[in-house]
Amino acid sequence: MRHLFAALVGTIVVFVWGFLAWAAIPIWGFPFKAPASEGVVFQALSDNCAESGAYYLPDMPKSDQNTPDGKAEWDAWGAKHQQGPLALVLVNRVGAEPMAIRELAMGFGIEFICALLLTCVLSGIPGDCQRRARVGQTIALFMATAIWGVQWNFMHLPSNYILANWLDTIIAWSLCSIAISYMLSRKPAETA
Repeated sequence: MRHLFAALVGTIVVFVWGFLAWAAIPIWGFPFKAPASEGVVFQALSDNCAESGAYYLPDMPKSDQNTPDGKAEWDAWGAKHQQGPLALVLVNRVGAEPMAIRELAMGFGIEFICALLLTCVLSGIPGDCQRRARVGQTIALFMATAIWGVQWNFMHLPSNYILANWLDTIIAWSLCSIAISYMLSRKPAETA
């Protein structure tokens, strides 16, 4: 029961941080840019992306590099890739209501599962609250760097977008780690 309560408190911390990061702190104000003509982009996506999915441009050839035609196709792709622009376009063909209750509830549920897993890890760390919190913060730094560093390097995503995601992940889960560590360090009588 103590683990569930610690995870719940950690989830609330992450959820509140998410609200502040989007609504009050300008962490998400700088990574998103608007295209010169949104209507043209919408139309191009609608016309050219038949299904929901991730589209990488320029599209990688499907041909065999070991054939003469395939080699020419791969060489042309390499030249386009070097010239740019590069794009990772994430398309969902189905619209959604922004910040719907269902979306917020699912987000809370996902964060609760993550906080519960983090609670299980941190509860196995011997020592005091500070030691657990430091381990949790190291996990947050590892997680953010493993996810967003790899995306920045291999998918060539814009640095400002990566920086916002990296900071958001580290701050949210470091705060969660502190809250969980504190809750785990409390004596059972204090939690009643």
